[in-house]
Amino acid sequence: MAWDTEMALAIKNTSRAALAGQPQPWYRAEVVQVTPKLIFAIADKEFKFDSSTGLIMTATAKSKTWKVGMQAAALLHGAQLLVLDSL
Repeated sequence: MAWDTEMALAIKNTSRAALAGQPQPWYRAEVVQVTPKLIFAIADKEFKFDSSTGLIMTATAKSKTWKVGMQAAALLHGAQLLVLDSL
């Protein structure tokens, strides 16, 4: 339960930061690998995230069957990428 609250607060604070003129934290993440690990990339595939390097997924995103080339809406917070859902 605490994780859900923390995630909701992070999204709320991120939205406020965007309204205050700070850089937009939303990214279009792309699946670049599915096996042996699911890997998402952002910023022209310059930054890659998997479960051992800061990839976090909502329950909705986790329930998807991801394929290479699919895209998702994601939030970048520090060194972690939170994948929200497919686009």
